[in-house]
Amino acid sequence: MQTAHRLAVTAAVLAALATPSFADTTTYTNSAAFLAGLSGPGYTEAFAGLSSPASGANLSFSSGGFSYSISSLGDLYASGSVLGTSLPDQALTITFTSGNVTAVGGDFFNVNLSDEFQQVAVTLTLSDGTTTTFTPASAADSFRGFASTQVISSLTISAPGATLYASVDNLTVGSVTPVPEPSSWALMGLGLIGVGALARRRSSATQH
Repeated sequence: MQTAHRLAVTAAVLAALATPSFADTTTYTNSAAFLAGLSGPGYTEAFAGLSSPASGANLSFSSGGFSYSISSLGDLYASGSVLGTSLPDQALTITFTSGNVTAVGGDFFNVNLSDEFQQVAVTLTLSDGTTTTFTPASAADSFRGFASTQVISSLTISAPGATLYASVDNLTVGSVTPVPEPSSWALMGLGLIGVGALARRRSSATQH
């Protein structure tokens, strides 16, 4: 009876711990630290080869096994090294299509009609609900990066205001080696306990 009870309790605990957990996302403010955390070289796009204005409201990019598209309600705009919206006060959405992106980072900022950097708040939202808002002091100070335990399917730069244009530069996508979550460690521990208990039972049965 005690053995059956223990097995029932163990099964209940395993079922509870097996429930899917939410993504654990780390936010980086330093490009070097973000790049050092990648499990491979990743793919960095500087948007240097695009004409101005960019053609269409959706552009696709791919390299190194990673792919994504960037879109806005109006046509996209390329200033030679930066990609942004062609219309003011529009969100810029990056959709990762390769299904293997767990890390993304880049320079995110807003410009005016003359392509001049504006020191105003930038809001970034990931597909898992992670949101960060910051005010860069310059384009060189505008880096943000994210590393997640789950696949990232999109990142959105929110609409910045009536006279401003959301922009992105030096976008890096890649992957990170996931760290086992507490529930995973617990499952491993219970598995080892179960193996140990089974070994003791077999040893006891042999002795009798």
